[in-house]
Amino acid sequence: MRLAVVDDESVYRNHVAELIYAVYGAENVSCYLYSDGSEIVKSFENGFELDAVFLDIEMKELDGMSTAKVIRKYSKDIPIIFLTSHTEMAMEGYEVDAFRFLSKPVKKDKLLETLNELEKKLKVEEKIILRKDGEEIVYGINDLIYVEAANNSVRFVFKKDTIEMRMKFAQALEMIDGISKDFCKCHRSYYVNLAHVKKLGSADIAMDNGDILPVARGSAADAKKMLFEYIRRAGR
Repeated sequence: MRLAVVDDESVYRNHVAELIYAVYGAENVSCYLYSDGSEIVKSFENGFELDAVFLDIEMKELDGMSTAKVIRKYSKDIPIIFLTSHTEMAMEGYEVDAFRFLSKPVKKDKLLETLNELEKKLKVEEKIILRKDGEEIVYGINDLIYVEAANNSVRFVFKKDTIEMRMKFAQALEMIDGISKDFCKCHRSYYVNLAHVKKLGSADIAMDNGDILPVARGSAADAKKMLFEYIRRAGR
């Protein structure tokens, strides 16, 4: 892994890097140290690739929250772990889709928890290949929010796209099950990604893209059980 540690205080900056090296060893991870937000911004401007950023919120020049907003212009997905002495700033972190918050000084057990979650996040995502406008398009299975049976076709609803393919609903489910076990049939016409469930009721289910889908009376109990199992497994 290629990790950045950004902190204007060398004691904290080096401490985090030392803990990371103690966990992985220098042969398995590289820590790039920055003393200010503007320094890492220059790295992104130059096309330098990183797997994650440990970012101090309070810095004298370019503070962490401002730095994170600039980073998000270059990468929407890179995990940003904030380092802070003020946990009340956590709410503001949602604006930049913060991955985690670690209190300073960073404790090894908390860092280990974060690194374990980071490893899960950085695993190569399984892909699903669908046909659109005569071309084969590759999508990340994690971006698939739900699948809907539509007459003789199937609608694949993603975060930023919707694909409709002429195929049987059972075929679509079989294809998805061969890639991921995180989907649940809440209705005869809907197969939902549990990672995108925002709220589950007895008669409907709210997805994180704002869509409200029906839940069949006979499927409600199983859907609830699968959602709880997913949350426990994924640590959500």
